Amino acid sequence: MRPFVLSSPLVVLDHPVAGDADRVFEYCQDPIFERFLTVPWPYYREHADGFLNEYVPSGWMSDREYTWALRDTPGAELLGVIGLRLTGDSVAADASVHRLGSIGFWLGTPHRGRGLMPEAQRLVADWAFSSGIIDVLQWECLLGNVASARAAWKSGFRFSGVRSSVALYRDGSYPDSWQGHLAAGDDRAPQPGWPAEALAP
Repeated sequence: MRPFVLSSPLVVLDHPVAGDADRVFEYCQDPIFERFLTVPWPYYREHADGFLNEYVPSGWMSDREYTWALRDTPGAELLGVIGLRLTGDSVAADASVHRLGSIGFWLGTPHRGRGLMPEAQRLVADWAFSSGIIDVLQWECLLGNVASARAAWKSGFRFSGVRSSVALYRDGSYPDSWQGHLAAGDDRAPQPGWPAEALAP
């Protein structure tokens, strides 16, 4: 699939490009990224170059993972990144088959608190559901990543529980994570049932 733009009055999602490498490198020095994300650590400039020049394009070409840059306007400074990965099918207890995707995201420190990530998640979910490529969108973060949990909660994800993470972390483990899901027909309002510690301000 060719990269395309999703946008609203609040945020523009367009293609991450090689010129974003300085910002990716800068943002990925945040110690929060070391604690909660799967990015390499220490994070070097070559990691940013590889992400933008190899990882992102290969995901779009394979039609399995779509990565967007968050910006205020098309082509403006990179604010963060959001991605949708197609993860396969799941058979429910009633024998129905659900097409699954997972969402991942990060935002540069200076741009947090503006409501950008819930809006970006809404844009990606709306496109994924309306295009029919998935029926259920999954989310997870390591225990303690309150910023990610609050963004998922604000986007209408339902809390699924605490389980071993789906993603392999850099130490080779699958640590416990908060997990949630959003189905195509779900109400997008914040849902009850989330643990208080996941939503602590």
